[in-house]
Amino acid sequence: MKYYLIIISLLFTFQTGFGQKLTFALLTDLHVNPNSASDTALRQIVDEINKAEFDFVVVTGDLTNTGSNGELEAVSDALKQLNKPYYVIPGNHETNWSESAGLQFNRLFGNDRFLFRKNGFLMIGMNTGPFMRMGDGLVKQEDLKWINRELNHAKTNHELVISFNHYPLADGLSNWESVTGILKRNNCILSFCGHGHRLTLLNFDGIPGIMGRAMMMPKSKLPGYNIAELRNDSVYVSQKEIGKSKEPATVKLNYLKPESIASLTVSKKPDFKINDIYPDVKVGFNLEDTASVFTGPCVVGSKTLIYGNSVGTIKAIKIASNKVIWEKNVQGPIYSTPVNGKKVVAVGTVEGKIIGINFKNGKELWSVEVGTPVLADGIVENNKLYIGGGSTAFYKINMTSGKVVWKFEGIAGLIQGQPALSAGQVVFGAWDRHLYCLDKNTGQLLWKWNNGKPHLLYSPGNITPAIANGKVFLVTPDRCMTTIDLVSGKQIWRNCTHQVRESMGISPDKTQIYAKLMNDSVISVSTLADEFKLNWSINAGFGYEHNPCAIVSTYNQVFIGTRDGVIISINPYNQIINWKFKAGNSAVNKLVLDSKNMIYVSLTEGKIIYLKKNE
Repeated sequence: MKYYLIIISLLFTFQTGFGQKLTFALLTDLHVNPNSASDTALRQIVDEINKAEFDFVVVTGDLTNTGSNGELEAVSDALKQLNKPYYVIPGNHETNWSESAGLQFNRLFGNDRFLFRKNGFLMIGMNTGPFMRMGDGLVKQEDLKWINRELNHAKTNHELVISFNHYPLADGLSNWESVTGILKRNNCILSFCGHGHRLTLLNFDGIPGIMGRAMMMPKSKLPGYNIAELRNDSVYVSQKEIGKSKEPATVKLNYLKPESIASLTVSKKPDFKINDIYPDVKVGFNLEDTASVFTGPCVVGSKTLIYGNSVGTIKAIKIASNKVIWEKNVQGPIYSTPVNGKKVVAVGTVEGKIIGINFKNGKELWSVEVGTPVLADGIVENNKLYIGGGSTAFYKINMTSGKVVWKFEGIAGLIQGQPALSAGQVVFGAWDRHLYCLDKNTGQLLWKWNNGKPHLLYSPGNITPAIANGKVFLVTPDRCMTTIDLVSGKQIWRNCTHQVRESMGISPDKTQIYAKLMNDSVISVSTLADEFKLNWSINAGFGYEHNPCAIVSTYNQVFIGTRDGVIISINPYNQIINWKFKAGNSAVNKLVLDSKNMIYVSLTEGKIIYLKKNE
């Protein structure tokens, strides 16, 4: 280690020369609303930066509050006034709730990652997600490969690396260990991030980490930003409020002496020991894609599995051999889980289409132009597809011909979840605050409901409602469970005493609603009562939890999937844990039951597995 540091020091001296300065402005967590104080503050900061001597400007995410196109355009308009090079990556507020599924960010800023060189340094910025759902951050598999490839070149050229991320390279970023592993192998001396809203020094598995302050701070009336100065072997990072002198450096560090951060907390590495406790649960099918996966698995019969990945490839896999049967490429990542009819698989795309594909050969049979990104999961009944069409309409489509039977255009926000069907109704939610109930035959609006709150982020936009005993059941991000009369649309009861969020399911006999809480527990609620009636609650020991993965169940198993890749089976009769299995360290996208009452599972890190239990 000592000789490694000496070599790095000599390389730095050779490349930059003692006394040479490298100074840049670090902006993060702007949270801009158009025509507001935050919008004005950003423009003031841009004006001040233009009058100072900076080599470049980096913005490390959370440019906006809700990821809306209007918010992104306001930030872009302000940053375009900079007279210095600037580089921008998204934060979770852009990747979680984006109305364009990330497309608008790329249109305005060119890409969701960057790489450039300055004075012997290679600066690399990456998107850390999460991607269009609540969950921990994630660096996509294809981005990990890109980082590794680019940094291998940098190492050959004896360049020193500085990384920029929104999330800290620690807990909260599901694959932080993969990222730090690549960076540590390739001369990374510093990693800058945002997300925490305060200027502080961190330890990213031995890499000095520097979290920047947010633009607007609770204890300060003035907006501000961060100034980073590299001097020989040291970095100094200060806060700068508008109109005031730069403060003394909050962070002072000799980055060639990593022992200076040794006393700071390092995140614990993922632990898979739980799989040893339940040895009867085994992986029967195991697929690891070269890209990340945001869809659930679609199982056709017992022989074929179909899914989409983050680089826009829809794949059909032969389950017995794990071989690719066919591939079809579309533009942009795929979030909509493929759903199968008689001979056709349908899937939505972020370029604004719903397409029907022959599931035997991958040939596109039909296409419905929607115009906005389609992220929703559909459901098929009697060879008719019911699916949310982006933020423009809800559709009923003939699966064989692709003919639109009807569409309902009265929505004003993205639809992400899967609808629920009754004999005569279809129910779905959108990110416009509303739950909708339509006539299944005509598409006519029967009623719509909202929780009475103006906040769009409390919307039932990414939920799967349930219908039982003439009632609709749903959970929402405002931590409340609600029951609505299916016919009239009148609210029957609403309970906010349990920390539900977006993860819910229904028992096969439709007498119980299962909901995953935000800390450890799963509850069962009666569908028969006309008031909130808790059947049982069990501590499942999964810790803090916000993954919206829907719950599925059989008569003797309730399956949940967590944000950190754990699948848990609960016995609903005696409320005990049947088993747990940690499949990876990223969010479970979806659980799909097979005919043997076991499950297929997809994870955002790119894994799809089948779990079976030895008898």
